[in-house]
Amino acid sequence: MKITAIRVYLVGIGFRNGIFTEIETDAQITGVSETVMKRRSRTIATYIDELSRFLIGKDPTRIEDLVEKMYRDSFWVGGPLHATAISAVEIALWDIVGKELGVPIYRLFGGPTRDAVLVYAHCASGGSPAQFARNVRERQQQGYRAIKTTLPVFYGASSQVLAGADKLAAVGYSGTAGAIDRSHKETEYLPANIFKQIAAYFAAARDAVGDEMGLGIDCHGRLSPANAVRLAEALAPYDLMFVEEPIPPENFEALAWVNARSPLPIATGERTVTVYDATQLLSKQAVAIYQPDVVNCGGLAQARKMAAVAEGYYVGVAPHNPNGPMCTAASVHLAASIPNFTILETIGSPEERELAAELVDAPLEMQDGYLPLPKQPGLGMNLNHAVIERYAYQPFEGYR
Repeated sequence: MKITAIRVYLVGIGFRNGIFTEIETDAQITGVSETVMKRRSRTIATYIDELSRFLIGKDPTRIEDLVEKMYRDSFWVGGPLHATAISAVEIALWDIVGKELGVPIYRLFGGPTRDAVLVYAHCASGGSPAQFARNVRERQQQGYRAIKTTLPVFYGASSQVLAGADKLAAVGYSGTAGAIDRSHKETEYLPANIFKQIAAYFAAARDAVGDEMGLGIDCHGRLSPANAVRLAEALAPYDLMFVEEPIPPENFEALAWVNARSPLPIATGERTVTVYDATQLLSKQAVAIYQPDVVNCGGLAQARKMAAVAEGYYVGVAPHNPNGPMCTAASVHLAASIPNFTILETIGSPEERELAAELVDAPLEMQDGYLPLPKQPGLGMNLNHAVIERYAYQPFEGYR
């Protein structure tokens, strides 16, 4: 079997572009994948196109060999742009092998390690503690056992997100604008009572949903190490699952300093790529919950290597996944094939589920807080080509 063509489609879905890749073969088996890199979608699409020069004519079942050569032969190894393009190709290759053998991808990795995958949903904080409490309660009523919001006051005051020149409703995505300037540096002064303000959101949520609902907070790297510890101390009474990305991602030693002092578990890893980053991060005891993103870190096999490093440090893996239906499926295959899985991120809004039903032929449906394992061969779903023109590429702007 040989690779004959690689096609990339940019599909503007909600607040990001889905980058869908199809790899065709002379055996009439087509592998599919989805990746996301907000604000750099066209760059990734071009990168995949450049990789196709190497890939066409190759045996798609030699995945480890192909990935190693794509990674090393570029000379400029590492980094998320490099790893994201490789992820898109690698996951589509696993889809081909699964379809050829008639089994889901997780069976190729010796799985499953579980029968269903526990998930949490995004939950917008809104502009007040009372609004956040209502939002969390709504997610609980939808069947979720856990939620995550972005840092209240920093995010969430707006009910809309900017998509190109248009404003869209913030349908479950919590990264909307707040009272703190989007470009506020982690070392700049913050209002003296800001941690009390943030804690009030979680006090209201706990009162609304009780002690069993999982609550998480994503800081997007907006705090200094000292302020990250202050935040964790302020939120400790509310038993959060984790505090995610409390400081910028570059300095693992600084993150280890935070992790050693935080009364709550520190989670991070979405901006780490390959087993080399995982080794550096985890060997410094810098994290309690590891969050690699399978569609940005180098692919499924690379994510499994990263999870194995975490396993050696007794650290659970909670994959990063604020993405579309194929990204979610890839993350489920990862979760189903490793022993140290904790919980999987999903957007989780009703609007997002409706969108998934349009995009792919067999989206995974959450049931009582869990996603079932795909039963179909390979990734378990295919792209609906009718949506490609319906949801055109959009230029998204970025901020912290």
